[in-house]
Amino acid sequence: MAPCQSLLFLFIISLYVTLTAPANSLPAFFPPPAAYQSLIKQAKAPKPNLPFKTHYFPQTLDHFTFHPKSYKIFNQKYLINTQYWHKGAPIFVYTGNEGHIDWFAANTGFMLDIAPKFKDLIVFIEHRFYGESMPFGKDSYKSAKTLGYLTSQEALGDFAVLIRSLKQNLSSETSPVVVFGGSYGGMLAAWFRLKYPHIAIGALASSAPILQFDKIIPWSSFYDAVSQDFMDVSQNCYEVIKGSWAELETISTQKEGLAELSKAFRTCK
Repeated sequence: MAPCQSLLFLFIISLYVTLTAPANSLPAFFPPPAAYQSLIKQAKAPKPNLPFKTHYFPQTLDHFTFHPKSYKIFNQKYLINTQYWHKGAPIFVYTGNEGHIDWFAANTGFMLDIAPKFKDLIVFIEHRFYGESMPFGKDSYKSAKTLGYLTSQEALGDFAVLIRSLKQNLSSETSPVVVFGGSYGGMLAAWFRLKYPHIAIGALASSAPILQFDKIIPWSSFYDAVSQDFMDVSQNCYEVIKGSWAELETISTQKEGLAELSKAFRTCK
């Protein structure tokens, strides 16, 4: 397939997903698990043989209020690798994104690569409301009342409580902690260092748009950068892709238009 055609195909698929997203869907930081995690399952099947042991931490539902329901406990999944670690050595923690933590552990080889040098303990913590870390089980996404506990602030609180408890249980409270993350997980890592400097001495935030919010960074900044990338490679490709948006938008407004696009590109359900 020619480069222009390949790029056009990718843009068409991305536009289809955008056009078919429901108006009342969750914010971009928290994709609905039915869509996102089904893709994660496909991407990691068969389940990778990871060099980690799985644990579950009795996590508090709400770290910031004192209502009786705030003290509800749910099991938060986390993974540990102790291959090179010894007491007092660093603890490197991956702040989990919006998905199964096994998938992120399988695709974050950097932390394993540097473990022999730093003799560190590696920990991957799953984000609440994703994977197996469901505060309300199958009803976690049932209503706004349950989803109200799906926030980055609560996720950061989860990480803080779990890390401190882990250090105490390992009798290694002097071990320095560095947090790692990519994309939304990188944003969490950076914010964790800012909010909990007494717990983490540093953060490595990869591809993390920590300031890309309304009234801080222009909303089009990411799209401008991507457009410039294509323009630098081929002006023709840029023009073809740019023109495809209008065509797709026209089709999407027609009766059964979205269904036709779905059938043509064999998109998942």
